[in-house]
Amino acid sequence: MRVLHSFEELHTIKQTIVYALGTFDGIHKGHQAVIGAAVEQAKKVNAVTVVFTFDTHPLSVLAPHKQPKTILPRRDMEEVVAALGVDYVFELPVSLETLAIGAQDFLKYLTEGLSVAGFVMGENFSFGAKGQGSPEFLEAWAKDKGYFVSVQPLLLCPHSQQPISSTLIRKAVEAGDFEQVQSMLGRPFSFSGTVIKGDQRGRTLGFPTLNLLIPEGLVTPPDGVYANRVRIGQTWYGGVGNVGDNPTFTNQYHRCEVHVFDFDQDIYGQDVKVEFIAYIRGEVKFSNLNQLIEQMEKDQNQARHILASLTR
Repeated sequence: MRVLHSFEELHTIKQTIVYALGTFDGIHKGHQAVIGAAVEQAKKVNAVTVVFTFDTHPLSVLAPHKQPKTILPRRDMEEVVAALGVDYVFELPVSLETLAIGAQDFLKYLTEGLSVAGFVMGENFSFGAKGQGSPEFLEAWAKDKGYFVSVQPLLLCPHSQQPISSTLIRKAVEAGDFEQVQSMLGRPFSFSGTVIKGDQRGRTLGFPTLNLLIPEGLVTPPDGVYANRVRIGQTWYGGVGNVGDNPTFTNQYHRCEVHVFDFDQDIYGQDVKVEFIAYIRGEVKFSNLNQLIEQMEKDQNQARHILASLTR
């Protein structure tokens, strides 16, 4: 999969194009339905799929104080989209200039001088300055130009019967409800990061951990202990992790640290991916190390039990 960053780069594509249009902030099941429909349409007409999105949320420019937290960091988003069979992602840089492009001009930039078969979008997506481009606008514009337009309905959250949305997912992450998160994302909540050197206290306690900084702007689970899965290289491991600042000790900082089961290697500087499977308990300040170690053993056993249940 190739990532494009300008309208000019679209002209390097020589095949026929099917566009998937959306903000796609999280690539939840509703987004996957739009992208999947575009991939299927592209296969039917021997075309390539181009997912149009923004390089950051438009509110980062229009109203920075209202910018929502990220569900899926950019480095992880591209991996998820590639797995859906997409050929190209067009990440339009967000600026006052690009957000001022009118709906008709936007469609002109996507089609003029290019071989385009059609467009797929969700029923609630709008495009162009002030959101003037609706599905109805696109259908009317495309009618006499030979482009197909496929509008995908909203999908409902199985827990609440509300439309799946990034807002609902953020709320579920912040509540630590990872069963609901996974039901809307179609995968566990996760992020990738580089392993940094911690204070190495976990090793002396018998629970060595991988330490990672939480990506800036990411929606964050509540401080506490979790059952996790960790990808190191191409191998997945179970683990028990903590998000927070480890209140039992002084001079700590907010981070994610995971004790990886059946793994004991130094991998400082390597990138890993951490999935959050279930919330176990909140953070606690222990009065002595024996209490901490005893609780860590209980947490480890509970995490192992949770993870084992996934494979049954």
